[in-house]
Amino acid sequence: MENTIKLTKSLKETQAFGAEFAREINHGIVIFLEGDLAAGKTAFTKGLAEGLGVKANVNSPTFTILKEYQGNEFELKHIDAYRLEGSTDDSLGFYDLIDEDTVVVIEWPEYIKHLDIRCDYHLKFKVISDFEREIEVIKC
Repeated sequence: MENTIKLTKSLKETQAFGAEFAREINHGIVIFLEGDLAAGKTAFTKGLAEGLGVKANVNSPTFTILKEYQGNEFELKHIDAYRLEGSTDDSLGFYDLIDEDTVVVIEWPEYIKHLDIRCDYHLKFKVISDFEREIEVIKC
């Protein structure tokens, strides 16, 4: 997927965009999700997981920091970096999470920008109204 801006008009459309995005994946990638609370980051990830064939219920890893799910071809690792500011790469082992068989989604990447983690796509979520979201997709 190339650089684009997607406008979604509902939670279901945001999830559907995630599933559509999953169909474009042909190897392990790292996706940064940036946006305010309730901007649609987890909804996108739920759709992405569905598109990857994950059968488990996907929810925010806010309190656990990392959740792992098995899909048809790829494992999905969903990370919430909100509380990781100041952490070191040695203490987190981020580089061990990234490989060709894994899709890594990192919410709140701005809190770990000092770690120099590879980024394949950076999605920026903007709230337009109660239901509408603008999602800017940037290929890193």
